[in-house]
Amino acid sequence: MSTTTLHLAKQNFKFSAAHFLIFDETHAERLHGHNYQVRVDIKTPAEAELHADGYFLDFNVFKKYIKTRLDQWDEIVLLPKQHPDMKFKETSKGLEVTFRDRFYIFPVSEVVLLPVTNTSVEQLSRLLAEEFYNEFKQYGVRQVRVYVAETQGQGASTVEPSKA
Repeated sequence: MSTTTLHLAKQNFKFSAAHFLIFDETHAERLHGHNYQVRVDIKTPAEAELHADGYFLDFNVFKKYIKTRLDQWDEIVLLPKQHPDMKFKETSKGLEVTFRDRFYIFPVSEVVLLPVTNTSVEQLSRLLAEEFYNEFKQYGVRQVRVYVAETQGQGASTVEPSKA
């Protein structure tokens, strides 16, 4: 029995965000930004479960959700909430962030603390794949692959669930 995969890689599936990678106990990148681009592949149910007119679902259902979700990370600072060297304190002046010998103050509304140990494309693709799969499985989606590129030709993808 054949399976079909929908490929969604719209020009507006993007977000611009600041971050830095933490490599080891002494090395980390400086705070910098990327214009991330996202591609989402959606494995549909078996062909027998397609709509009577020969399609799975209106692409707009997926596109609207994906775009709305990516907009939440647009023009924001992404920080790893679970890294042991990251310390956060919300004050009247903003979010105070301490990372080893670095100290930042950001407006609270301009930071997203992610449930990860590093803000790598590997972790970003995993977070999005998990969320998109959990949302789209209500439509019978069998699997979701999310590719996040930080520059053209350089990124990572995650498949959720890993076995379909």
